[in-house]
Amino acid sequence: MSKFLKVMIVLLTIVAVATPVMAEDRLGLSGQMRVRGWHIDDGGDTTESFADQRLRIGGKLSIAEGVSVTFRTDLTEKTWGDGGNTFGAGRLPQDGMQVDRAHLDLAAGNLHFRAGQQYIAFGNSGFDAQDAGLTLNVMGPIPVTAFWMLADQNTDDDDIDHSDAYYYGARVAHKGGSYASQLFVAGQQDVNNGDESVQVVGLTLDLDLAPVKLYGEAEFFTGDADANVDAVGTQVMLDASMAATEIVTVGGQIFYAMGTDKADEQQYVVLGNDFGGWDPLFALGTGLNNEQIGAGRPYDLFGGSNGVMAGRLYTSIKATDAATVGLSVAYAEPDEDIAGLDSAMALAAGLNYTVMANTKLGLQLEYIDIDDDADTDEIFNAGVGLFVNF
Repeated sequence: MSKFLKVMIVLLTIVAVATPVMAEDRLGLSGQMRVRGWHIDDGGDTTESFADQRLRIGGKLSIAEGVSVTFRTDLTEKTWGDGGNTFGAGRLPQDGMQVDRAHLDLAAGNLHFRAGQQYIAFGNSGFDAQDAGLTLNVMGPIPVTAFWMLADQNTDDDDIDHSDAYYYGARVAHKGGSYASQLFVAGQQDVNNGDESVQVVGLTLDLDLAPVKLYGEAEFFTGDADANVDAVGTQVMLDASMAATEIVTVGGQIFYAMGTDKADEQQYVVLGNDFGGWDPLFALGTGLNNEQIGAGRPYDLFGGSNGVMAGRLYTSIKATDAATVGLSVAYAEPDEDIAGLDSAMALAAGLNYTVMANTKLGLQLEYIDIDDDADTDEIFNAGVGLFVNF
């Protein structure tokens, strides 16, 4: 064997051994596999039980100092037995697979720039969207975030005005030893959708006054829902909680959203495409609220720009090292009078159980009682899920 050939074999062996190590150093992976079962009874014509699953994998490629690429994909996000093909859901890319995040990040000094498909949220119910766009973060004592997202390029031949639909916004934040606060503005613009141009101004304040924790959030919406209808919305939430004992935490929440009965006004409760959602009335730590069951955003609980006045009491009980039980009761009325509808009450119970390392079982039961003049509608929902995080 020639000396050159021997050297080449040695070099190829070194590369073969070193490449996986290099790849592992550059790539970090995380994600979750979940399998869930649901029962939904809306008190009317819909009663169904079904199961679904999702394998979520996210990764970050560290390309160089300050340069990275991030991705996140959901595989087989599918209801069991829901069509597809003979060999199970998710066999083909169009049958239960999606890519939610794909962006590059450049960081230098106190500047951080992001471009690509990403998720941005201001407050719990100010702005919430996942889409393609640009974000600039300026770090410092008062961090500043500014973004722009393209929602729709609007190039269809039927469009009279081919103006793009987009989101935009900025946020400043400040935190100290016992508090954190944010002030933000955001907007969405879509000339092709009836001349929609809506803006939101919001403020959040998080206080840790041990043993009591307080959180407050307020948003104000203004602008044009379309050429003939004004965008309106004033909403506030307050949350107070404390550890009553080493194993019991108790808390209360208040929600208020001003409604309107004017024909030329429309209530807004969030801007963006609402990818993340928000369901605080049923938040019990099980990972099952804000999903197939729940009430969604409380500010438009009754729909139709009617607003809401609601209160909620909740508790979390660490029954054992592995099991945590959550209980919740909420009561809500519309801010505007609705003919034939008086109020709604929501009860919930949940269990979060650690089965094995990085493996949890969630169970949640929900009962909703809608009181109207004609009858009382009763809704019962249940969910169970097994979650493996990695």
